[in-house]
Amino acid sequence: MTEVEQPPQNGIDLSAAEDDDSSKARPADIEQDMREMERRKRVEAIMSSKLFREELERIVDSARDGATGILQQLSDIVGVPVSRVGSMFKASSCMMPINDIRGVESMGYAKGEKILRCKLAATFRLLDLYGWTQGLGAQITARLKVDQEYFLVNPYGLLYHEITASALNKVDMQGHIVEQGTTNFGVNKSQFVLHSVVHAARPDIRCAIYIGCSPVVAISSIKAGLLPLTKDACVLGEVTTFSYTGSLFDEEERDKLVRNLGPNSKVMLLTNYGALCCGETIEEAFFAACHIVQACETQLKLLPIGVDNLVLIPEESRKVIYEHSRRPPEDLEKKFAATATVSETTKTVDDETAEKEGGGTIVTITKTSVSPKWRVGGAEFEALMRMLDNAGFRTGYIYRHPLVKSEPPKPKSDVELPPAVSSLGYLLEEEELFRQGIWKKGDLRKGGDRSRWLNSPNVYQKVEVLETGTPDPKKITKVEIITFEDKPEQQQKSDNQIEA
Repeated sequence: MTEVEQPPQNGIDLSAAEDDDSSKARPADIEQDMREMERRKRVEAIMSSKLFREELERIVDSARDGATGILQQLSDIVGVPVSRVGSMFKASSCMMPINDIRGVESMGYAKGEKILRCKLAATFRLLDLYGWTQGLGAQITARLKVDQEYFLVNPYGLLYHEITASALNKVDMQGHIVEQGTTNFGVNKSQFVLHSVVHAARPDIRCAIYIGCSPVVAISSIKAGLLPLTKDACVLGEVTTFSYTGSLFDEEERDKLVRNLGPNSKVMLLTNYGALCCGETIEEAFFAACHIVQACETQLKLLPIGVDNLVLIPEESRKVIYEHSRRPPEDLEKKFAATATVSETTKTVDDETAEKEGGGTIVTITKTSVSPKWRVGGAEFEALMRMLDNAGFRTGYIYRHPLVKSEPPKPKSDVELPPAVSSLGYLLEEEELFRQGIWKKGDLRKGGDRSRWLNSPNVYQKVEVLETGTPDPKKITKVEIITFEDKPEQQQKSDNQIEA
């Protein structure tokens, strides 16, 4: 019967772990020990597998709903009481994890979609923690791709603290569901029209957040609107206003909204309804949402004293504050400038004769500076993601600036670099050679090894000796160390005089 090669199980190739000498006969006790070692290797590989841990956490999730039998089995395997089995996994906490796309499920999403889903779901959680929720009608939308015009939106029927990465619905520009999330809820199209009009008119906007909490609704209901009283109001830039009626099914109303929004504004006050905060990224949109809430709360506290008694920030100062909020801090700006690279593109001439005749190509040199892009509100958003992860929300966020360095600094020891005898004179000569380009750091042939112990009193010399233990001895060369104590007394005196 033909043998069929067994495929690897659970991503582990069992045939690769077999020993070449397995076919040889071994004693029974040794054979049993070998089988036990192989079994332990397989168990260790399975336990360290990421997919296995995710599936185990999924089992614990289902066990919270009343599957006590599974918890009892896990208790028997681990050897701890049933009450402590759930506490060994983060998924067993009372909060619902944001990143619930794990294992094989993540392969069903396009590149970058899982990251965007986790980031958008984390934004819903932040608004819920801040208390800026507005029931079921509010929406936050994020554009997936410009060419496809698909958007991620929260399903109508879930509260903000219930939304996860897999629960988000994927819709087109008209609000039709292209890909249903893990829930049976649809999309509130009457609210989605507001977002779709903004996304269609402004391709640069990738995220739109509707804020309808009490302070923002109150400021949107007064004629003066949002006043430039604080820094929070200045960092928003141009704030436009639109008389929103709750629906945009009329084409004329849509055109009016687009005209009021303009080509540059990213924050719009909706009269008597709140505000719509937009951004090129989710971080920028959330940055605008945070500052407009703070600005509205401050203005509400100052309104009782009268508008005439308020001191407004001048126009020039507002522009300076806005520009500074769009730039990275000074130390990061220098770091980005240092890492900028210059790329050159050059087209050569085909032939000198052809160039004289007018048929040659033109020589062009294009220089472009490539540097890391600073995201508005990125540092604040990343700090909030760390807060959520530390609280056990499991955001799935990919940090651009990790809190802990990957390579901690190595401890310095004085023993590694012994002192040198030449001190200042040698260092000045070495620095001059390096400045002239004659000597390079790390070049041992030109005296670049600073770790040599130049003031050692010992002497190293080569000595030829005969081999021992052979009938036909040969001469071999050895390095003999003559210490300071082994030198003749006259030679020691001469060495001391030279050093003096």
